[in-house]
Order: sequence, then C-alpha cells, then structure tokens
Amino acid sequence: MMTRHICAALFTLLMACGASAEDKFPSYLTGKYCNDIKVDFMTNSIKSLQRYRDKQLASQHRGGMNNIRKFLEQREDWLQECDDYLASTSNHRLFKDENTTSKIFTAISSVTGELQSLITGVTYSVDPGQSATDVAGDKFDRLFKLVDDHQTLMLMKGQVVYR
Repeated sequence: MMTRHICAALFTLLMACGASAEDKFPSYLTGKYCNDIKVDFMTNSIKSLQRYRDKQLASQHRGGMNNIRKFLEQREDWLQECDDYLASTSNHRLFKDENTTSKIFTAISSVTGELQSLITGVTYSVDPGQSATDVAGDKFDRLFKLVDDHQTLMLMKGQVVYR
C-alpha cells in the first residue's frame, strides 16, 4: 500500500517537473501553423516588400517607410515565435537549418534598421546617379536573395512553396 502511494507521488512529481516544451507556447502554435506563416512570408510578404522596394523606396516617403518597417517587424515577430517553437518542440528550425534561419533573421533586422535610420533622417553622401536609399535597396535585395535561395532549395526537395 505504501509503495503504491510512493509510486503515485513520484509519478505526479515527474509529470509536474517534466512538462513538455509545448506547454510553454500558446496553443495556436503548431507545425502546420508555423509552416503556413513561413510560406506566407516567402510568397505574399516578399512580393509586397519587392513591390515597395521597386516602386516606392526611392521616393523616400517616411510614412511609407515606417509602414513597411512595422510590417516587416511584425512578420519577424511571427517568424521568430515559430522558430522558437520548432526549435524547442521538434529540434528543427523554421528555415532549413540554424545558419539559414539566422541569416534570414539578420537580413530582416538589417532592412528594418536601415528603414528606421532613413526615417530618423540619416543621410549618405552619394555619387551622381545614386540615391540615398541605395543602401536600403541593397539590404532588401540581400533579404530577397536569401529567401529565394531557400525557396529554390525547398522546390528541389519537392516541397512546393507557392500558393
């Protein structure tokens, strides 16, 4: 009788101490949700960012820059939440591996940081024929290339990423 109570107490203690990693995250976070967030970022969000970079960035309109900065920061928050979830629960990263994921997050932060600098009035000395937004444009291009490289790798593995 005493052994059964001890076993029950130990089992309860183990269950309380051994709460799974999934218990630290909101219930909406699942592998499917995170994949959907990633695919939406790689398709719809990147298309919107590309359109902004190509058609609006050179205008240097601060309101538009701020909107794009906030849009990108929001996507970064969502992606980071999913990456943290996947790293804790399934031992893999959102974008292929730790290196690729880190590079994409660094590129996102680089773009948002550059946009913030432009919004606050940072200026660059530029040669004739260049624009003060060329640095931001280069940072956008780096992000686009990293995401495109990841998409290409997924397609080569037979994982479709287009909606």
